[in-house]
Amino acid sequence: MNCIDLYSGIGGWTLGMKLNGIDHVKSFEWNKDSNQTHNINFGTNTEEIDIRKLDFKTLPEVGTIDFVVGSPPCTQFSYSNKGGGGDIQDGLVDMYQFLCVVEYLKPKYWAMENVPRVKNILEKALNEDSKFKRFKKLFNYLEVVDSSDFGVPQKRKRMIAGNFPYKLFESYKEHTVERTLGDILNALEQDVVIDPVYKYSLPKNEITDHIIEEALNPEELRLNRESKTYHPIYNGMSFPERLDKPSRTITSTCTRVSRESLVIKNGVGYRRLTVRERGMLMGFPVTYQYYGKTYNSKLKMIGNAIPPVVTYYLFQSMKEVPVEQLTLIDDVKVYRHNSPTEEIPITPPDKVKFKYRDVRSFRLAIPEYRLGSGVRFELSNKCTENICVWSIKFFYGSSKKINQVLFTHKKYKQIIEFLKVQDVRIDCELNELISFSKTVSSSQLQKRWTHKSKEYTHPYDVLDKLSEFGLNLKKSLLNVNISDSEFTSIVGNNLNAKLFDNKGLILSGIVLGYVFNKNIKK
Repeated sequence: MNCIDLYSGIGGWTLGMKLNGIDHVKSFEWNKDSNQTHNINFGTNTEEIDIRKLDFKTLPEVGTIDFVVGSPPCTQFSYSNKGGGGDIQDGLVDMYQFLCVVEYLKPKYWAMENVPRVKNILEKALNEDSKFKRFKKLFNYLEVVDSSDFGVPQKRKRMIAGNFPYKLFESYKEHTVERTLGDILNALEQDVVIDPVYKYSLPKNEITDHIIEEALNPEELRLNRESKTYHPIYNGMSFPERLDKPSRTITSTCTRVSRESLVIKNGVGYRRLTVRERGMLMGFPVTYQYYGKTYNSKLKMIGNAIPPVVTYYLFQSMKEVPVEQLTLIDDVKVYRHNSPTEEIPITPPDKVKFKYRDVRSFRLAIPEYRLGSGVRFELSNKCTENICVWSIKFFYGSSKKINQVLFTHKKYKQIIEFLKVQDVRIDCELNELISFSKTVSSSQLQKRWTHKSKEYTHPYDVLDKLSEFGLNLKKSLLNVNISDSEFTSIVGNNLNAKLFDNKGLILSGIVLGYVFNKNIKK
């Protein structure tokens, strides 16, 4: 049996073929670093090619190819690209070209992989787009699959589409073994590293791309923790990463501070994963080498790959291997990947930044005012022409519709008058808040945040102090007796249930925001 691979990347599909004893006829890839990584690891000589401009005359003869597989670029479909605002139509160009190749070659089976979002996009195109409707007959499967169900040590959900014995494929996951982030980390700590998936062994001193980067500093640590555990809109996640579960999805981009970054705790503090750890979590052997010229190039190649463990089982189903005759990937003897001998580029991870642009942005919710579901009072800055103004803002709503409540003098006076009627006194708290706010300066905060000066108060300290004031205000207002109509008249219309359930907290937050914004030095 044989196969060609469109948009082959660094070889996730090809390794699955080799492990199944399938003849790898040809791969097609446009990215130079990915293609070089594929060629050196497998001894192939594939040239970079823009598949959108593929001349079908260069393809194998019609009817001679058993399987066609591949992973068209996901950039335009990914939610990490412009918050999901990529050019869908441009992304569909590659989908269309892939399906044209399948239609032309008429393989026995075929499969395509992409991000989960593509499932709905592709279904819509097949049903409504005149260009795509003719391809609908090519499909018998279009679902989202979790790679960890097949023994990948990563909870990576991906759309798998195609025409192949999908019931066989799905039945295999009942027989695979779950692997975890801890399995990979523990293996790499041993003097002799034994690959948890492929059982290859390698002395620790021969492991490449395993440069442990400098631990996160306190500033980076808090930003990472906040973005993961206290995100105002999206679900919370573990911090640090849990070691007893498959890891979260490995992405193609990952800065030292981001919600997507996987951070683990080690003896010296908290750090991101190494290139080698990422590759093994993706299901590539410990001996696999990555020929990116930069650290970020290697991260991108790995993050865009398909786990070869998944492709192994996809090809098992294409070979129509019944489940009772299934050979788990742990026990494969037909093909063993060998470590290439060419020199591997040494690419140290990013260095810690000591200085930032004058307009470096800041945006964190005040700890006592993190209500979830999009409701938060946050300290942030807004920079125009190198002048940055710091203030508290109040937002509520979903990621698709965010509403802001402005802190006006009218709202502030309404709340103060209402509290007088309720015989609630906050004069002491207000005086302390006013005094503190007058000691804070937007320009000084910005200088400290950009590391231009260490003598001024850090924004984190201001954030925590505001939280302390907020806690005191909240205690005074928590049990005020205010009707829904009175609350609406102060705050505004179109409020959600979260606000009504926390009326005292919301009112105290408006007071906090108004007083701070009014008194902070510009």
